[in-house]
Amino acid sequence: MFSKIKPKETLVGTIVLLAVALVLHFMPWSVMIIACFATLPGIILWYRSIHSFGLATLITILLSTLTGDLFVMTFMIILLALSAVIAQLLKQRASKEHILYVATLVTSIITIGAIMILQGLKQLPYAQVLLEPYQKIVNQMIEMQNLDQQAREVLNNSVHQLAVQLPAMIVVTIAIYLIITLMIIFPILRKFKIATPVFRPLYLWQMKRSLFIIYAIALLVSVTTEPATTINSIGINFQIVLGFLLVIQGLSFIHYFTTIKRMPVAVSVIFIVLGIIFYPMTRLIGLLDLGLNLKSMIKNDKR
Repeated sequence: MFSKIKPKETLVGTIVLLAVALVLHFMPWSVMIIACFATLPGIILWYRSIHSFGLATLITILLSTLTGDLFVMTFMIILLALSAVIAQLLKQRASKEHILYVATLVTSIITIGAIMILQGLKQLPYAQVLLEPYQKIVNQMIEMQNLDQQAREVLNNSVHQLAVQLPAMIVVTIAIYLIITLMIIFPILRKFKIATPVFRPLYLWQMKRSLFIIYAIALLVSVTTEPATTINSIGINFQIVLGFLLVIQGLSFIHYFTTIKRMPVAVSVIFIVLGIIFYPMTRLIGLLDLGLNLKSMIKNDKR
């Protein structure tokens, strides 16, 4: 086993990973920038030698515990797991879309699991505690405006809904982060002679039709079940995550439409930006595209 470890790569990778941990410990505000590049050493190590990656991971996690910072240790564990997933999928010549989906799923599970563990250990406040400042603002607004009982219930329910939707928001945030990260790190990985796929044009992105059925079920569950129940919360979170995928499908349709109609690139970009701004309408377009296959209709009309 030790003969398969590459000393130079292991040393350099370990130093870089420890540097990431130290920077996060002393400058936690830099996490948004560092997170986009921090997967590079782990991906390169796993791609070159899994044994080197394992040794570097062990050293990094052990030394990270010396900081006594749970945030840093948790971040490094998630980071190393994500690096391993991306690197393994690169070895398997997976498409960029497949890498995005799998990496989002694995990272979301680990992140939400870590949050639950930290909350159980009383090291991280629950969602209701995090939203207390917002709840105070809502209470002040109710007192100042002298609102009726129905309006008060609506505002208080909005705070509860934010707490319920937190897991879905985490998943969507991770997905957006990974889209940006993959766009940044893949060109860099090519300089290290690691073969990376490219994103297909947006108009070629096509979600499976089963997403339409699952979204309909999630919507039905969230509407028909009692609020503040576990099943209702699951339905709402599924609805948000699947709704994000439907927005992507809607943007794909918009790009397909502008491409088929041979519109200028600037016009296509404007339509996509408008689609992002008015995402509820784009989500509906994505839902209709999955259910009715709108792309094929446009193609047939053109013929």
